[in-house]
Amino acid sequence: MVFRWLMLLVALGAAFSCSGGKYPLPPVETPSSGEPAVDPPVEPVEPSIEVTMAEAFNEGFDSDAVTSALVFDAPEKGLRYFPGFPSLTENGKTILMMRLGLDDAVGTGPAVTTKDCVHFGSFSVRMKLPDTKSVQPKLGARVEFGPEGLELGIDLSSPTVGSYNAASKFYIYGMDWSGEKVTRWIKTSASGSRKVLEEITENVPQEPRKLVLKYYHDKDQAPYYPYELEVDWIDYSPAEQ
Repeated sequence: MVFRWLMLLVALGAAFSCSGGKYPLPPVETPSSGEPAVDPPVEPVEPSIEVTMAEAFNEGFDSDAVTSALVFDAPEKGLRYFPGFPSLTENGKTILMMRLGLDDAVGTGPAVTTKDCVHFGSFSVRMKLPDTKSVQPKLGARVEFGPEGLELGIDLSSPTVGSYNAASKFYIYGMDWSGEKVTRWIKTSASGSRKVLEEITENVPQEPRKLVLKYYHDKDQAPYYPYELEVDWIDYSPAEQ
């Protein structure tokens, strides 16, 4: 009888252990391939970049002291841009005059950028391109205005924007940038209505960037003369939050 009780206690103990009691069964080991265990690679953490955003501004270039929002960039700076200069085409008007260099390499020329970044909002510039077609029809030069990567570009050799000759008079060129689209437009006067040139709704950039006005030699013939680009004003108005 004692032997039967002992056998019963042993059986109960075995059942208790298999059901996850005080002494569970050891874990099942998977066959090893012989290779040492390797921890998964740790992705590097990109350092955060602090972006300073520009406030609204309107620069009229009434004198050689320009707003701190803008930065001039050009080789031989004193020979490339002249803020507060008398307009060559509008009496009594002072402008920013920008000039090409006679030996500019392709891709180089004077530029104006914002010191800080811009984002969604409205951008406009009133300017007149030089009439180079009758003097140097194969001139390789270009003007671009807008947030970097979104610029409206005009070739000096065929300066037609919409149905307007950009070398004939001052026009207002602008764009509206939102999270959904970029609209490029032109106005013949401050009181005139906008004529939409293009709407971009795909792959619209979302990140801030600099606002830029570039005037540069881009291909083919270098300039024979330092053709003058006249800029009356530049304006930026951020979108309301």
